[in-house]
Amino acid sequence: MASEKAVEMPVNGSLSNTSADRLACLMRHWTWADEAMARFERELADGLEYDEEPIADHPFGAYYHWCALLCGFSEAALEHGLLSPFQLDPIRQDLEVSLPGLRACRQLLVVIPASLEEQPRIPDLLRDRETLGRLRRVHNAFGEALREERLSREIDSLDH
Repeated sequence: MASEKAVEMPVNGSLSNTSADRLACLMRHWTWADEAMARFERELADGLEYDEEPIADHPFGAYYHWCALLCGFSEAALEHGLLSPFQLDPIRQDLEVSLPGLRACRQLLVVIPASLEEQPRIPDLLRDRETLGRLRRVHNAFGEALREERLSREIDSLDH
């Protein structure tokens, strides 16, 4: 099944060439990213007030979590051919512009900083409305690509 699909789509490293185990891992991480985005969207909709205190970032762990997971998907797409050119081209610019910020958010989750002053703050990140739109486009593109691949494999398994 997978080899037939790979012949139909001559794309190195695209989702169509991933193993079932790899696709399952990607789906798991996608689910976590989707949950983190939903938590962040709820927090944003609740209208939390921003102040100048460093603790103002506290409620936005979901944002950092979401961005850290998107960072992994973005690096896989840009550096390891996770998506086909047809899937990647519409979001390539968004990925390239977003990647430094996504990496900074991932760093916040894996390294405990010496002080908060060294880190980007949520109020600063949210002032740029383009950033959230860009992240939502990237998020939706990855979700759609994963859903399409899973559906394609389910249909292929029914046909055989």
